[in-house]
Amino acid sequence: MIHKSYIKILTAAILFCMVGCSKDLDRQPLDNLGNTTYWSSQEDAERAVTEIYRYLGSNERFFISCATDDSYSWSNWPVDIQFVANGSATPGTGTFGNFWKNLYQQVARANDVTDNIDRVLNLDPAIKARLLGEARFLRAYAYQQLTGLFGDVPLITHIQAPEEFDVEKTPKAEVVQFILDELSAISNDLPETYAASEYGRITKGAALALKARVELYNERWQEAAETAKQVMDLGVYQIDNNYLSLFNGDNKQSKEIIVSAQYLPNVYPNPNATWIGAPSLAGWGQIVPLKSLVDAYECVDGLPIDESPLYDANRPFTNRDPRLTLTIVVPGTQVNNTVIDITKPGSPDALGQSNASFSGYYYKKYVPTTISGGWETSSAADVMILRYAEVLLTYAEAKIESGQIDQSVYDAINQVRQRNGVNMPAATTATHPDQNALRELIRRERHVEFPVEDNRLFDIRRWRIAEQVMPGRALGIFNNFDSSRSDYNNYVLVETRNFNPSRDYLWPIPANEISLNSGITQNPGW
Repeated sequence: MIHKSYIKILTAAILFCMVGCSKDLDRQPLDNLGNTTYWSSQEDAERAVTEIYRYLGSNERFFISCATDDSYSWSNWPVDIQFVANGSATPGTGTFGNFWKNLYQQVARANDVTDNIDRVLNLDPAIKARLLGEARFLRAYAYQQLTGLFGDVPLITHIQAPEEFDVEKTPKAEVVQFILDELSAISNDLPETYAASEYGRITKGAALALKARVELYNERWQEAAETAKQVMDLGVYQIDNNYLSLFNGDNKQSKEIIVSAQYLPNVYPNPNATWIGAPSLAGWGQIVPLKSLVDAYECVDGLPIDESPLYDANRPFTNRDPRLTLTIVVPGTQVNNTVIDITKPGSPDALGQSNASFSGYYYKKYVPTTISGGWETSSAADVMILRYAEVLLTYAEAKIESGQIDQSVYDAINQVRQRNGVNMPAATTATHPDQNALRELIRRERHVEFPVEDNRLFDIRRWRIAEQVMPGRALGIFNNFDSSRSDYNNYVLVETRNFNPSRDYLWPIPANEISLNSGITQNPGW
C-alpha cells in the first residue's frame, strides 16, 4: 500500500512476512525481524516500515460498513460480518478474530521497527526519526481501531518475551492517552509533503488528523478543534472538486487524501470491485446500500426528506443531494458506460438474480473505472483512511459540542457540502441557528459524506444511537416494478436485525484469543 517506487520493497517485505509472521494474535517472537542478519542497512529499515502499510487495506475494513445501518452483505464469505449486523454474532464469529489479528499484526510490525531500528549503524538521524514516526503512526492507528471496536485492549509497545504472552487488557483511557502522546511526539518528525515518487507515506498532517479523530471520538472537544485547526493551517490539503474520483482510482494523489491504503494494477491489486460492483460490472453485489442511507440525503433545498416540499415519494431520487447518485446506483444509473437498472425485465442486476443486490441498490462509490482480471485482482482503486473532509467536519463538530460556535464552524461545514459537483445550500446562522440544529446537521453530513468508509460504525457508537438505528427491519428499494414478488408495492425486506445495548456497543474479545491468553477477560454480555 505504497507508491510505485516502493513496490519492490513492499513485495520483498510481504514475502519476508510470509515466513516470519507470528501465528498468534498479539504474540511476537523474539527472532521476528530483530535478528542478527537483519537491520544492517537503511534499506532494511525502510523495508520493515513499508511492510507495515499493507495492513491498512484488509478485506475486513472494506466490509465494515456492513456492520452499520448503511450497508448489507448477503454472503458470509469472505467476511462473516452479516452476523455482526443482525445481532447473531458470537465471540467465535470470524470478523472479530480477523480484525483483532490484522490490527495486532500491524502493532507487532511497528514494534519490530521501534525495538530494532537502533541496530542500523550510521542511519541518518532525520531519516531514522521519520521512519520511526511512520511506524509509530501506524501503530497508533491500529490502537485507534482496536479501542473503538473492542474497548479495553492489551497495550503492547515492544517485542514480547515468552513470559509476556499472557497479557491483561489495558483500560481504554490509558490506550487513548498513549495514542495521543505518540501522535504529538512524532508530528514534527514527519514531513508535511513528499516527492511524488514517495507519495503515500505518513505525513505531519496525517499524525495531526488522526490525533484530532481520536480526540473527537473521546469527547475531548477543545483539543480536537485545536488539532484539526493545525491541519487546516498547514495549507497542504483541500477539498477536491470531484468527489467520485477519490474512490474510483482516477485521482490517487488528490490534495484531499491524507492517508489511503494504496494499490497498483497487476502488481498489488485488490478484490474490492468484486465485492461492491453489480453483476453487469462483473461484481457480486455483496456490499450494498440500505434504505436508511438513501433516506439520509437531503433534498437540494437543504432540508431532510421528511421536511422538504421538494421530496416526492413517487420520484424519490430527484431533487436530492448530488452525493446520493455519486454514492449509490439508483435505477437507470450509468456506471462505466453500463446502465444499471434493476427495474428492467431480465436485467442481471435485478432482485433475485444470481449475485444481485438484496436491497435493490448498489454502490457507485468505490467502483473503479478500470476493472480487470479475476475476482481477486479486479481493482487497484485505493481505499480511504483519512480525508481532509473528515478534518473539517471534526473541527466543526468539536466546536459545536464545546459551545464555541462561530463563523468558522459554518465555513468548515460548507467547504464539504459545497464542493463543486455537490453544491448543497450553505449552512448559515439563519438555517442552523443553534447547537441542536448544528448537531443534527453535522451528524447527517458525516453520514452522507463517508459511506463505505469506516466512520459510520464509530459514529453510531460514540453518539450512542446504534440502539436506535440498528435494530428492526433493514429495508431496500420500494418495489413498484416487479409484481411477481411478494413484496410488490412494498419496500424490500433485506433482513431483521437485533441490537443489545448492554452488549453490542463493544465487540467481544475473539474466542480464540480468550483460549490462548489466560490473562485476558471477555467484554460484558459476551
